[in-house]
Amino acid sequence: MTITIEDVRAAVHDMSAKLYDGRRYDLVGFSIRGASHPYIEVHDGVIHWVVMERGVESQQRTTTEDLNEALHWVALDATNSLAMHWELKQRDRWPADRDTRIGWLAKQVELLHRIDAQWAEQFRAGIPARCPGVRLRDVDTHPLT
Repeated sequence: MTITIEDVRAAVHDMSAKLYDGRRYDLVGFSIRGASHPYIEVHDGVIHWVVMERGVESQQRTTTEDLNEALHWVALDATNSLAMHWELKQRDRWPADRDTRIGWLAKQVELLHRIDAQWAEQFRAGIPARCPGVRLRDVDTHPLT
């Protein structure tokens, strides 16, 4: 079966329901939105992750024929944005010298876990390499409520 844009949109909506208490949203664009927002195109069963900046592709176009891989990209992007906004709203709860990445990463792990436990664990395992100085025990014990 060849993947269509409708297949991707339906899968993204199913994923969004896990993040938004059953409500379904486009977590990624399905056409150019501008301002460096990623969007998905599907051509002949191949899924393309595209980012445009001022009418020019600003990143290497990423492609796959694997719907699960494309959904992983969407999940990482969406949960990053949600976690960043959550952390900004929580920032006044912690000492000013606390590394803000701890809360951000803790929330992103939690959000990813709602979607796929394996994706959450992969992301968590990569934190020390991606974020030098952030300890996993601090991420794991950061309050999320």
